[in-house]
Amino acid sequence: VTEMYQMGWGNINLSQYRVAVAPLGGPIALLFKDKKGTASARQIISITSASGEKISIDHTARVIEGKIITMAWSYSEQLICVLDTGIATVFDVFGSQLIDPPISFGQEAKEMKIVDAKIFLHDNVAGIVVLTSSYHFYSISNIEIRICRRCQDPPGMDGVPSSWAVLSMDRSTKVVVAINTDLYLCSAGDSIKLQLQALTGQVIYNSITMMAVSTSYKYISLITDTGLLWIGSTDFRNCYGTYDTHAEVMPFDMIWCGAGAVVLNWGDELQIVGPPVLAVTFSTLPATGPACLTADIDGIRIVTTELHVHLHEVSLATEEVLKVGSMAPGAMLLDAMKEYEKGSSKADEYIRVIKNDGTLSEAVEQCINVAGSEYDPLIQRMLLKAASFGKSFIDRYSPQNFVNISQKLRILNNIRHFKIGIPITLKQFDYLTLPVLIDRLILREHYALALFICDYLRIATDEGKCRILSHWACKKVKQKNTDDKEIARAIASKLNDVTGISYATIAAEAKSVGRNELAIKLLDFEPRAEEQVPLLIKMQKEDIALNKAIESGDSDLIYMAIFHLKDTLQLGEFFRAIHKMPVALRLFEKYCREVKDRRLLMDVAKQFDDFQKTGVYIAQSSYATNNAEERIDKLHEAVRAFSAADRPICKRATEDHINLLRIQSVMEQDLGQPFVEMSLNETAYQ
Repeated sequence: VTEMYQMGWGNINLSQYRVAVAPLGGPIALLFKDKKGTASARQIISITSASGEKISIDHTARVIEGKIITMAWSYSEQLICVLDTGIATVFDVFGSQLIDPPISFGQEAKEMKIVDAKIFLHDNVAGIVVLTSSYHFYSISNIEIRICRRCQDPPGMDGVPSSWAVLSMDRSTKVVVAINTDLYLCSAGDSIKLQLQALTGQVIYNSITMMAVSTSYKYISLITDTGLLWIGSTDFRNCYGTYDTHAEVMPFDMIWCGAGAVVLNWGDELQIVGPPVLAVTFSTLPATGPACLTADIDGIRIVTTELHVHLHEVSLATEEVLKVGSMAPGAMLLDAMKEYEKGSSKADEYIRVIKNDGTLSEAVEQCINVAGSEYDPLIQRMLLKAASFGKSFIDRYSPQNFVNISQKLRILNNIRHFKIGIPITLKQFDYLTLPVLIDRLILREHYALALFICDYLRIATDEGKCRILSHWACKKVKQKNTDDKEIARAIASKLNDVTGISYATIAAEAKSVGRNELAIKLLDFEPRAEEQVPLLIKMQKEDIALNKAIESGDSDLIYMAIFHLKDTLQLGEFFRAIHKMPVALRLFEKYCREVKDRRLLMDVAKQFDDFQKTGVYIAQSSYATNNAEERIDKLHEAVRAFSAADRPICKRATEDHINLLRIQSVMEQDLGQPFVEMSLNETAYQ
């Protein structure tokens, strides 16, 4: 048993709360119960760290509508609450709802209500099985996918079963149901009756009152109303032993500690029973009150009113190295280091014995591995010092494992601090992976520690420092009582020397909370125009967006801003907006010419009294018709435009063309041949 914390939540009596303890060093959720032992009508969930430091309170009360049947944490630190109204809600560590709409178990669960539920974890995801008041089981194997299936009913179930448990096997969810002495395995496809090996017909009992399944879903334990404990495999083909607890009352809880033992919780006392049917009983300090247990991948977390401890199996290597009088290579190396520090010559004798046996490398590895499994920094330091002492006598020793364990232990010791409250073991750290751990520190706003870890391990800037500081900046813009200029200045000074930061992401966060001016100030620091322009357009700052696009020299961005302006403004306002920016105006005219939209080109020219261009566009548009009279009318309009532009040459040339068209029209009528599309030379030749 390793004591991790003395709880810092003050005067809290756990007997007055329903408690959910998260695995992998996660937080603790507390739901206050009334005098009858049921959830309080207000249903306020308080969330604390593993050390009892408060994280959140009151947020959940706004969205919980119905009685909470059960609640538990997923591996990803999501608090799942199953309500009697046929739904399940999911919260983060701050009590904010994550999944909207809530998870539904169907119309029957909604109408008939849920009377019992179990939340189970498998393959890094969470699932839920519920029992309705009409005594039907419904399962959702993955809360992210939300596919609800009804399990086949066991025969004769006309009431609440005496006990039941969930198995996740072969990618399917099954329910083990006990109806008095009968046991059934139910799934969506069938319902099978089971036989308990080494128990059926030999022991008299009236019902199976409690079940527990190991986290690997390979082992299961059952306890009868007579206090007999049965331990076996989940296929029920093997019985590993039975144990008589001699108890007149049932335990509050039964839970597996890894795959090696079953722990019975009697409130102020825990009883450990291993598959070799041996029992060890130890007190949880009655003064601390009842204990709340949760299974972890390598043990059990036990939370009482005053303490948070970790119950786990002691590894064989730890026993060999630290046991008094042990002759294991690691133990002898540890003794040699101690004697060396005393200045005793026995250190040399111990080293010679280990080297002569050829086990010095094994001794070093033993000390390193045992140091990784220890929680106390003093013992860690002692073992690593012994390993360092031993490897100095080995030629060509690879220090990689020593360095890795040393780095991991330094990280673990920092996150285990009371104020951080993430008491994970080395095995749990490897299971979580470093990126997930950094994500958890970021979520809890421990930015300094997250940055320290990234710098310490030399993690790439874009994967470490950039991500952490971006999250910090996004949190910073949400501060309500701070001026926009001050926030922008603080963010710029902090991120100034960091490459790869996306100020557009931070600006988008500022926009989402209604701080548009702050978002604009932040976008000034964004070096990538392709990130600036779209966000400015979303903020309806089209003029600034167009300026940024022009400054970038990217024609695609300029066109994006131009077309957005065209779609959102009146045509006259749009023309006035782009007229102030010659580059935008020229590009727009180029686009109109490419798509042959002369009407729009004429509108632009007329808007700004550019009569010469107007005349040119009208003259060009006249060739869209083959009718001579219509073309002459258009060309007369072009003549007036050239006259207004004071362009006599253009005017005279257009008038000459009108005269030619009239002559060609007469010739067509007289000779019956087409002349309108011909030039002057071609007409004369004909």
